Amino acid sequence: MFYFKSIRMFFILPLVFMLVLFIVLQTSVMNEMLMNSAMIPIRDDKLNGPYISIDDPRVIEKLRSFYLVPPSNKTDLNLDNPEIIDTSMGQAEKIRQILGNKKNGFFIECGALDGEIRSNTLNFERFHGWTGLLIEADPLNYADMLKKNRKAWLSQTCLSIHPYPEIVSFEQNHNIGKISSHRPGSKHKGYTDVQCFPFYSYLLALNIKQVDYFSLDVEGSELDVLKTIPFDKVDIKTLSVEFAHVQSGKQAILDFMASKNYRYHSNVTHPDWLANDFIFTKI
Repeated sequence: MFYFKSIRMFFILPLVFMLVLFIVLQTSVMNEMLMNSAMIPIRDDKLNGPYISIDDPRVIEKLRSFYLVPPSNKTDLNLDNPEIIDTSMGQAEKIRQILGNKKNGFFIECGALDGEIRSNTLNFERFHGWTGLLIEADPLNYADMLKKNRKAWLSQTCLSIHPYPEIVSFEQNHNIGKISSHRPGSKHKGYTDVQCFPFYSYLLALNIKQVDYFSLDVEGSELDVLKTIPFDKVDIKTLSVEFAHVQSGKQAILDFMASKNYRYHSNVTHPDWLANDFIFTKI
């Protein structure tokens, strides 16, 4: 009896191993396909670099035609945790207080992750009739965001840290991905090339004059991004800006925003470092 059981196990164990291996490989292949399907091909069209202006009509048309996905026309959001009313770590509540529960506003969220986890803008969309623009550079996060059916424009790009469009090497690391120091085109594991546009170029592409809330969380490049914005040409009512990773320090953000006629309102912090944001309002 024991002999036959041993024979059975001899054949069954390799089959189980092969099945597990097949599932693992299939999952890996599916993830790769998902990432590739979400990734926007880099267009070598000579429309990047310091000689290309922030409002170049060719850049605006390129952004509008190839890098902006319209809001989902599906009726229902596809959320993993729809019971969570406010997915932010407190930023959305601060903005709601400042704007008096404003309805039908417009947001821009950069560092949008999957459009649900710790989203600073989802509450406005679900319960206050807002729409906006969600920018996420990491193609894996962006692929997840596509599934959420957000009623907002989506863009698998990044905000430029210079006042011109550029291609960067982006470090993929889920919620802490960031622009890297590697040169674009270099083949480093866990890095991918991403097209970046200046903040103002998105507004021109969408024909937006006013942004009620700008959520900026880009793991250290926040001040550089803010310095590209022509604040005399745009009307941004409120901002949340992550300060934890800015090399020049959080005081540099406060000083810069004060120079652009923005008042510091409050901090939003979390003991697990899930939030380290300044809240600003326009004076």
